[in-house]
Amino acid sequence: MLGLLFAGAFLAVVASYACTEYQLSRLNARRRVMVGQGSALLTILLANLVSFLVVWVSAAVFIFASDTHYYVEALAICALAQIPWLAQHLWLYRRDHLRLRYEN
Repeated sequence: MLGLLFAGAFLAVVASYACTEYQLSRLNARRRVMVGQGSALLTILLANLVSFLVVWVSAAVFIFASDTHYYVEALAICALAQIPWLAQHLWLYRRDHLRLRYEN
């Protein structure tokens, strides 16, 4: 059972990264930050939230199908898997947003 937990945590991190990067590329969030267009911070936060929800709902479906009751554990794993990507994107936003402010 412990091996499945570690495999699930690893897959949650990979799925979280892939989903977040896909959404950010589709929404042109990095370009918005670099040119100062639109609300890039809101886009980053929404992309991370949607990615978290996609990964957690996927985990909840697997938990429901396996007839176990590890929903809280799955929620914690999905949240911990999403935190590094959210932190990375917020750091890049802060760095590039400040750079844009000084160049003007």
